[in-house]
Amino acid sequence: MLYTEDKEVAPVVNQYIWELCKVILIALPFYLLLRKPWRKWSTREAVLAVFVLFMVGLLVLTVGPPYLHIYGGLGGAVSRIRSGEGINLVPFRSIIGYFEHYVRGYFEVNFFGNIFMFMPWGFGLVLLWKRQQRVSSIILCALGLTFFIETVQLFIGRSVDVDDIILNFLGSCLGAALYFLLRKIFPKIRNLAQ
Repeated sequence: MLYTEDKEVAPVVNQYIWELCKVILIALPFYLLLRKPWRKWSTREAVLAVFVLFMVGLLVLTVGPPYLHIYGGLGGAVSRIRSGEGINLVPFRSIIGYFEHYVRGYFEVNFFGNIFMFMPWGFGLVLLWKRQQRVSSIILCALGLTFFIETVQLFIGRSVDVDDIILNFLGSCLGAALYFLLRKIFPKIRNLAQ
């Protein structure tokens, strides 16, 4: 996630939420057309719509504008790999840095933001699809999405950080765990999965 130290936490978080909402509003008519809006909507259809629209928003925030223009494409990625510019492949280096050099706002947005933004991914997968409710599927999907995002970010000039993968993975797994906890309290939610 991006953050400048001179900003307060609330405006930065509000900016991310506002950007996410704008993407969702833009994507909504396209989703409705693709999902055949004349069909009767079930609860599952509504939950699926929220999940898909959130995921579109998440992908646009992580790999879309203003980063969509390619910074040298493959050549730029190779150059960055050689120089190490904007790349952290040392596990927990950034996470430890967040704690050691605590900066209000930067910590909250980068640490908790990376976790919370991926909780809906883990939650939605196991809520909506029975075959994703296996631990192996949760792990594969959680790692798959975050590896995809970090790889794309290498080609578009954004920072690439193994700690983002760790925090995003943790968020996805927490989202899945939240589903299983809620399923014990509200057993009927298992009916949404197909």
